[in-house]
Amino acid sequence: MIVQIPAQIYKSDARGVFNSAKHNRFATFNFEHYQDISRKGFGSLKILNEVILAPQQRITRIVSSNSNVIILPLFGGIEYKDNFGNEEFLRVDQIRVIAADDDLEVEIFNPYDGENVSYLEIDFQMSRQYFKNYFQQYKFDITAHNKMNALFEIEKALGFIGIYDGRKEGFYTLKNTENGVFAFVINGAFEIENRLLEAKDGLGMKRISTIEWEALSETAILLVIEVPLKQ
Repeated sequence: MIVQIPAQIYKSDARGVFNSAKHNRFATFNFEHYQDISRKGFGSLKILNEVILAPQQRITRIVSSNSNVIILPLFGGIEYKDNFGNEEFLRVDQIRVIAADDDLEVEIFNPYDGENVSYLEIDFQMSRQYFKNYFQQYKFDITAHNKMNALFEIEKALGFIGIYDGRKEGFYTLKNTENGVFAFVINGAFEIENRLLEAKDGLGMKRISTIEWEALSETAILLVIEVPLKQ
């Protein structure tokens, strides 16, 4: 018998869409003018946006206080700058992890003349008792296939990424069973806990200790985040 767990699928075609001459932004959860009762954040995970930025364009956004933010390039490279004086270039095998107890202005620039770039912005809202200030860059291995690579650890949230060949399987066991787990398909398609997820689909799961998946396409990329459900 297949045991069904409490879960919600976040289909890519139901994301909030923001278009301009500079960029397109696709919001998995409620963000700015996109508000839907079914698209509330998942535990402390409040924002998961895919941003596509046109050549030689820059955009800024204000990150609210007591937020931990992950910037993860998906295609090309981006130049990052904030009003705390941090500046750097991020490639597709690097991420920037930010935590600040005050509002933060972040600027992202596409330095290329003829191609778009894309990245994920992932925000966690943390209680002050769990909050620390830091600005760190992490590098991860994108050459190893069919395994999960540690991506970040911020307070009680943990992130992993994996590139899978077709029909290869994987699993993740939660470090804390009181947490939930959020899976996001960056590329390709997966069957995760008997549910079909395609590119840019998300799946939030609660009351589960281990999740299992199978890649249904070549070079399928999966992001798995263990998320505190209580702050």
